[in-house]
Amino acid sequence: MPGVSCTVEEQIEALRDVAGNDAVALIRDEPDERIMAIVKNWPRDFAPERARALGFRAEDTFRQIVETYIAEDLKR
Repeated sequence: MPGVSCTVEEQIEALRDVAGNDAVALIRDEPDERIMAIVKNWPRDFAPERARALGFRAEDTFRQIVETYIAEDLKR
Protein backbone atom coordinates (compact mmCIF):
# COMPACT_ATOMS: atom_id res chain seq x y z
CA MET A 1 0.00 0.00 0.00
CA PRO A 2 1.23 3.52 -0.65
CA GLY A 3 2.40 5.42 2.38
CA VAL A 4 4.94 7.79 3.86
CA SER A 5 8.14 6.73 5.58
CA CYS A 6 9.44 9.30 8.07
CA THR A 7 10.98 9.66 11.50
CA VAL A 8 9.15 10.69 14.65
CA GLU A 9 11.12 13.95 14.52
CA GLU A 10 9.82 14.61 11.00
CA GLN A 11 6.28 13.87 12.18
CA ILE A 12 6.62 16.32 15.07
CA GLU A 13 8.01 19.03 12.78
CA ALA A 14 5.12 18.52 10.35
CA LEU A 15 2.67 18.85 13.24
CA ARG A 16 4.45 22.02 14.41
CA ASP A 17 4.35 23.49 10.89
CA VAL A 18 0.63 22.83 10.49
CA ALA A 19 -0.82 23.11 14.00
CA GLY A 20 1.77 25.08 15.98
CA ASN A 21 3.71 24.67 19.19
CA ASP A 22 0.59 24.24 21.34
CA ALA A 23 -0.23 21.00 19.51
CA VAL A 24 3.35 19.76 19.85
CA ALA A 25 3.29 20.58 23.58
CA LEU A 26 0.58 17.91 23.99
CA ILE A 27 3.04 15.15 23.00
CA ARG A 28 4.31 13.03 25.89
CA ASP A 29 7.47 10.94 25.64
CA GLU A 30 6.13 7.86 27.43
CA PRO A 31 7.11 4.55 25.80
CA ASP A 32 4.19 2.12 25.55
CA GLU A 33 5.15 -1.53 25.07
CA ARG A 34 1.83 -2.37 23.36
CA ILE A 35 2.30 0.34 20.76
CA MET A 36 5.99 -0.48 20.32
CA ALA A 37 5.06 -4.12 19.59
CA ILE A 38 2.80 -2.95 16.76
CA VAL A 39 5.09 -0.29 15.32
CA LYS A 40 8.25 -2.42 15.31
CA ASN A 41 6.58 -4.71 12.76
CA TRP A 42 5.74 -1.92 10.31
CA PRO A 43 7.79 -1.99 7.10
CA ARG A 44 10.46 0.69 6.93
CA ASP A 45 10.94 0.71 3.20
CA PHE A 46 8.34 -0.29 0.68
CA ALA A 47 7.71 -0.10 -3.04
CA PRO A 48 4.12 1.00 -3.67
CA GLU A 49 4.26 0.97 -7.48
CA ARG A 50 1.87 -1.98 -7.85
CA ALA A 51 -0.64 -0.51 -5.40
CA ARG A 52 -0.49 2.84 -7.20
CA ALA A 53 -1.00 1.07 -10.54
CA LEU A 54 -4.14 -0.47 -9.04
CA GLY A 55 -5.42 2.99 -8.13
CA PHE A 56 -4.46 3.24 -4.47
CA ARG A 57 -3.29 6.70 -3.44
CA ALA A 58 -1.67 8.24 -0.40
CA GLU A 59 -0.34 11.57 0.71
CA ASP A 60 3.24 12.33 -0.34
CA THR A 61 4.38 13.90 2.94
CA PHE A 62 3.55 13.61 6.62
CA ARG A 63 2.54 17.27 6.55
CA GLN A 64 -0.19 16.33 4.06
CA ILE A 65 -1.35 13.58 6.42
CA VAL A 66 -1.68 16.10 9.27
CA GLU A 67 -3.48 18.59 7.04
CA THR A 68 -5.89 15.90 5.79
CA TYR A 69 -6.59 14.73 9.34
CA ILE A 70 -7.36 18.27 10.49
CA ALA A 71 -9.58 18.97 7.48
CA GLU A 72 -11.49 15.68 7.46
CA ASP A 73 -11.45 14.12 10.93
CA LEU A 74 -10.52 16.54 13.70
CA LYS A 75 -13.82 18.39 13.88
CA ARG A 76 -16.00 15.26 14.06
